[in-house]
Amino acid sequence: MKQKIHILILNCIIFGLVAITMVATKTPTKKTLTCLTKQEQFVAGTPISIFFKGNLQTPRLFLIHSFGKTILDGQIKNDTIQFTIPVSYTKKTGLVSWFLLENKEEIVKGSFSIIPNNTTRTHLESYLGPPSTLAGDNHFVMFVTIPTDDFDNPKASNTAVAIQHQFLKSIEKETVKTKNFIAWKNVQAPEKSGTVLIASQCHDALSKEFDAVIYPSIATDFNISYTRNHEFADGNQITIISTSPIKDKFGNMVSNGTLVSFLITNNQNMILKTFGTTINGIAEGQILHPEQENEYTVTAYINGISKSNSLQIKYLPITPTITYSFSNGNRTILVGPIKSFMDQLVPDGIKVNVNVYHDEKLIAQLTENSNRGMAKFQLPSEFYTEKTYSITIESLGKTIKINPFNVSN
Repeated sequence: MKQKIHILILNCIIFGLVAITMVATKTPTKKTLTCLTKQEQFVAGTPISIFFKGNLQTPRLFLIHSFGKTILDGQIKNDTIQFTIPVSYTKKTGLVSWFLLENKEEIVKGSFSIIPNNTTRTHLESYLGPPSTLAGDNHFVMFVTIPTDDFDNPKASNTAVAIQHQFLKSIEKETVKTKNFIAWKNVQAPEKSGTVLIASQCHDALSKEFDAVIYPSIATDFNISYTRNHEFADGNQITIISTSPIKDKFGNMVSNGTLVSFLITNNQNMILKTFGTTINGIAEGQILHPEQENEYTVTAYINGISKSNSLQIKYLPITPTITYSFSNGNRTILVGPIKSFMDQLVPDGIKVNVNVYHDEKLIAQLTENSNRGMAKFQLPSEFYTEKTYSITIESLGKTIKINPFNVSN
């Protein structure tokens, strides 16, 4: 019995040693796996392969790249494992992280970087903004340029870029270096209006020509004056209000099309407005002469920016000659001919007012426009049922009072 127990214990020891030996042979070879690729930096566009030495059965390489993520199958030859990076990944710069997997377990990891390819031709992407600004006063436009290789990868930091700009007879050139992929320069606006031309160069690459429009700065105060054919309040002629050449503080004429408002106040404190836009710095506004004696005070404004002096413009009365006649039982009143300051007929469209009274009480106000110096008024019996009326005739600031008269039924 004791001999059988000794044999059983001996068998257990032998089986245990065999099991230990089997476990040792199945231990992962992680410690014996070696990355043969020591290069940590590759040039964009060149073939990239990662080699390992080891005895993995189903190796896979998991890549994390700015272009995306992917898993590569390895090519095993003897005890060497090769992974070839896809061409699309090799063309884009940045950090590439890799993880070697065996049966979904991470065996080893590492990384490498891809840098721009300086052996290819250089390309320039350039931008200018804003496309226009005002003259002087520290206004500027920003010119930005991005040099890239043939695979559209931004060049490395501190790449030299020449930026030059031209205005009138002056050409300035400055070399700036890229930082965070871009090279940029603030081009200060000159004090004169015009166009600034800007361009850049990096190695053999040239940008196209960019232009920044420099507009005049804000307008300064200005003067106004007026011209007219005569000074009479004839309700027909035009008074032209003109500004002096409007300039900014640097002497530039303001931009064509600048709106100027002419504010007019008359003797009755009524406010009128007319407008004009600048051409070569000068704006004009037109005022129709009043139909009776008046005085206008005119001030011009560029809203919120500048203003002019104030003008006083007087309009003298015409003291027209007004005749009239009755017909149709005094129910038709023909006013005219109305004569102006040279005994000429007044222009067509002059207002003629007839106020109708009964027993000194105003009962109607009639208005007609002159035609060839004449105006006709009717007092129809269905509306004017009284037998006696009196009227006043008003035109061009003159009033004629007519004594009471009888009308027929």
